[in-house]
Amino acid sequence: MLSRRQLVAGLAAGAATAGHIGGVRAAAYPFSLGVASGDPAPDGFIIWTRLAPDPFNGGGMPANPVDVTWEVAADEGFRTVVGYGAAPALPQSAHTIHVELGGLEPQRDYFYRFTALGARSPVGRARTLPAAGAAVAAFSFASIGCQRWEHGYYTAFRDVADRALDAIFHYGDYIYEFAHQRADRGVNVREMPLDFAECTTLADYRNRYALYKSDPDLQAAHHSAPFIMSFDDHEVDNDWAGDHSAWGYDIVPAADFLRRRAAAFQAWYEHMPVRAALIPRGSDIAMYRRFDIGALARLCVLDTRQYRSPQPCGAGWAICDEAGDPARTMLGSAQEDWLQRELRASRAPWNVLAQQVIMMQRRRNRPPEAPETIWINGTPRRRRATGYSG
Repeated sequence: MLSRRQLVAGLAAGAATAGHIGGVRAAAYPFSLGVASGDPAPDGFIIWTRLAPDPFNGGGMPANPVDVTWEVAADEGFRTVVGYGAAPALPQSAHTIHVELGGLEPQRDYFYRFTALGARSPVGRARTLPAAGAAVAAFSFASIGCQRWEHGYYTAFRDVADRALDAIFHYGDYIYEFAHQRADRGVNVREMPLDFAECTTLADYRNRYALYKSDPDLQAAHHSAPFIMSFDDHEVDNDWAGDHSAWGYDIVPAADFLRRRAAAFQAWYEHMPVRAALIPRGSDIAMYRRFDIGALARLCVLDTRQYRSPQPCGAGWAICDEAGDPARTMLGSAQEDWLQRELRASRAPWNVLAQQVIMMQRRRNRPPEAPETIWINGTPRRRRATGYSG
């Protein structure tokens, strides 16, 4: 933690060195991807940012750590600062910052901002959860996801931002890992840069997150309320399940897919306002977790990708004997046991399953035999459709 005098001195020193700081031109705004908060608790939350003066080309940062100062205040004008400090933005983490805050009051708004490289970030609003067991009359949250950049502007996120909710649950498909125009989806609203092909490497995924996070309406939603993050398939690969890619073992062996999954999870963690408990361990993330909203509700965030059985029948919307096999699983045995324990222990009148799966059968007009074309590193490949997940 910094003293107030040290913080002010550091900001003044940063302003005095404008022109060239830490290998980055000060004129290149480092907070181009905004700020975010997440994983709220009764006594705190996470605050996040990434230094990225050249966001679509690896961030444009030098290969050395850069100190970032942060402030949290009880008011938007920062007249009552309740926490401040500094942390290094490391090159091995794409110069992202995750600050875990505690010791705050329950069920109230806080405001936060960062300073680095002679520049100050936008101000974000966060909100703590109600105290454990507290009576809560209402809790406002949105459930959002499946935000493909080419297919539309993020006006719904602007509406979410204007509501100043208690929290926002993001169920996944924060990015889409491929970049192509499918005939059955019509003309794209905005075109992906031509050099953005299928994501397979850590650099690919980092650039894709930077593109999506450059959207001003998505940034506004993040600035408005804490996010509770999950993921679905497109953060890694369409229709993946466990160690299976959509192509199956015959085309992509499990070891190759898990290397890609590790890169995707690393980029996901780097760009999400989540706690250190979610730092990936190679190709694994301990993502499922719960949030208690006072005595009102228990929210269990589920992982419906890492532990599930591969999709049956050759297509996700087909019906066959394999689909009814009782040995198949969506959550895996460990997560199922955890969920049952959480639900049995809950005394809340509302128990919310925060997850990604349509909980009903769905008919599709396109026959399962219809192939689709995707582009991998500039080369068109055709495959049978294996299901629809957003």
